[in-house]
Amino acid sequence: MIILLVIGFIMLLSTSSVVGMSNFNDPYYFIKKHIIYLIIGTFTFTAGLHIPHANYKKMVVPGLIFANLLIVLTLIPGIGIKLGGARRWLDIGPLQMQPVEFVKFFLVVFVATSLHNKKQSVQSFTKGVLPILAIVGVTVLLLAKQPDLGNASLSFIVTFLLLFVGGAALKHLGILVGLGVSGAITSVLLHPYQLGRVKTFLFPWRDPTGRSYHIVQSFIAIGSGGFFGLGLGQSKLKYSYLPLHYSDFIFSIVCEEGGFMLAFILITLYGILFYRGVSIAYYSKNLFSYYLGIGLTLHLVLQAVINMGVAIGLFPVKGVPLTFISFGGTSLITSMFYVGILLNISKTPPPEEFQESTLITHTENLKVSL
Repeated sequence: MIILLVIGFIMLLSTSSVVGMSNFNDPYYFIKKHIIYLIIGTFTFTAGLHIPHANYKKMVVPGLIFANLLIVLTLIPGIGIKLGGARRWLDIGPLQMQPVEFVKFFLVVFVATSLHNKKQSVQSFTKGVLPILAIVGVTVLLLAKQPDLGNASLSFIVTFLLLFVGGAALKHLGILVGLGVSGAITSVLLHPYQLGRVKTFLFPWRDPTGRSYHIVQSFIAIGSGGFFGLGLGQSKLKYSYLPLHYSDFIFSIVCEEGGFMLAFILITLYGILFYRGVSIAYYSKNLFSYYLGIGLTLHLVLQAVINMGVAIGLFPVKGVPLTFISFGGTSLITSMFYVGILLNISKTPPPEEFQESTLITHTENLKVSL
């Protein structure tokens, strides 16, 4: 996490000065805000590290209700901030926040708690999958209403993978996939700007100076970097060519300035983060810790995968930040909080005999899934 934060700070320092100067007459505008977010993130990381993670089970119902109410507030004109065709932000004094980060956390806690309580009954659709799907479905629909298809998809995928690891029957998961795909298609058809993004994704070279301008500029940035990159601070695309190069498309500038080598280092770091997170979860003291650890790790890593996939044209534009790298307050703060919780899960090893029985349970759940 620390290495990723350092790389993110350096890249933000390199890329954000141009837009900071042009929009706010301050080349360090974004860096100053980012430092504030890092300080807050340090406190949330410390809280996650020291607060016993079992306490989140007690908070899950009021927490999920509160988070959903915040999502509803973003949909109210005059309260929610509309940017880029979507209402995803709330003004909190001098800062803006995205309530979706609270929703994602409490959804993971909810699914982890449900799987821990249900155990083998998760194999039943009516007793296991359906109650979880009903709660998650309401939240995902609220996110789609903003619309925030990126985070809605991320929450849905994490829920799906947790149910798979938890032992849900494959035929029930197939129904879940069908509902998810249907929901995504419906959202795209109901929101013209999302439909435009899909068309741009499918045919990026049809309108390179219009709808496809963003992704084409990303391709140019990535291709310009070559193997070793142009060098730190040498990006050409950051001079008002590539929009959002300091947030959603910072990976494109990483490739331009650092080339394939820096991109490979980033991907390797996310791979290590995934391995360590899953290892911590696997050797945890109980099933709630196991599912919570898996869910938080998936959120951290899949968010990065989606962001990088968008930058290289693998996915439609989603508006999902690059974990620990992009400028983005709420996402950075909650991501550091997640790592703190993972360390809290890991810092007290379970007794050897309990560990063995827990691992057997995990293995049996995977066998049932397969």
